Amino acid sequence: MTDAEKYLFDVHGYLVIENALSPEEVEAANAAVDHHADEISIRPNDLANGSTTLRGKTGRGDLGGMLTWDKPHCDVFRQMIAHPKLTPYLEELLGPGFRLEGLSMITMDEGAEGFWFHEGGEPFDRSRGFLYRNGRMYCGMTNFAVQLTDVGPEDGGFACLPGSHKANFPCPDDIRLYHTYKDRIVQIPAKAGDAVLFVECLMHGGLPWVAEHQRRSVIIRYNSGVMGESLMGDYTPPPFYDELTDAQKAVISAPQYRREDKGSKLYRTQ
Repeated sequence: MTDAEKYLFDVHGYLVIENALSPEEVEAANAAVDHHADEISIRPNDLANGSTTLRGKTGRGDLGGMLTWDKPHCDVFRQMIAHPKLTPYLEELLGPGFRLEGLSMITMDEGAEGFWFHEGGEPFDRSRGFLYRNGRMYCGMTNFAVQLTDVGPEDGGFACLPGSHKANFPCPDDIRLYHTYKDRIVQIPAKAGDAVLFVECLMHGGLPWVAEHQRRSVIIRYNSGVMGESLMGDYTPPPFYDELTDAQKAVISAPQYRREDKGSKLYRTQ
């Protein structure tokens, strides 16, 4: 990360990484989604959480399983989980040996409801928090929203309250429901191929989608190498593990203790 990117992420809790995907990758991902469009599940208008300003005419669309799709449709999504334009940011924020927590997709058609604003720096969550120590940022769950279609400044979709990842007080419900202080909530515009990087403890949600074209956002979640939010019992690699590259395999692993300072004589195994 550049000095400017570190500063802006520290202050705001998010960054927009332009051209994270090539036009060819965007085209391949959209073609794969088109092929599996009948698998999109439309939610029953349950994300506005009673908000009068976030409700819509239809629910949001959810799509999963992209890493298990038949070739070639799975390939571009497998490339995303260890993408050379994205991994340097994860190494900076999560450290070497970061882990993939999951990959899924959000779609929104015109009139789709928004999502009430959730998370935030308070209360502090060990698996999703944000800390700064000794010149470095340490994040819990950290995500990319990779855009497969353009998101204009008035279209709706992903929005957040910048800086809320450092909040010291609980957020009042009327702000979370987008009833008051709406001018403090920022909707993030981005082009197809751009990736919005954000720490999970940034208070975020979604505004109703008003554009005529469909929103398509691939949500990729990561955590540090020692953290696993949804793992229970013995770790079993997924069936497609042997089809992955070494870089992709490296992010699909069980949580384990990883030391960045193995070369230090203070921590060298005796």
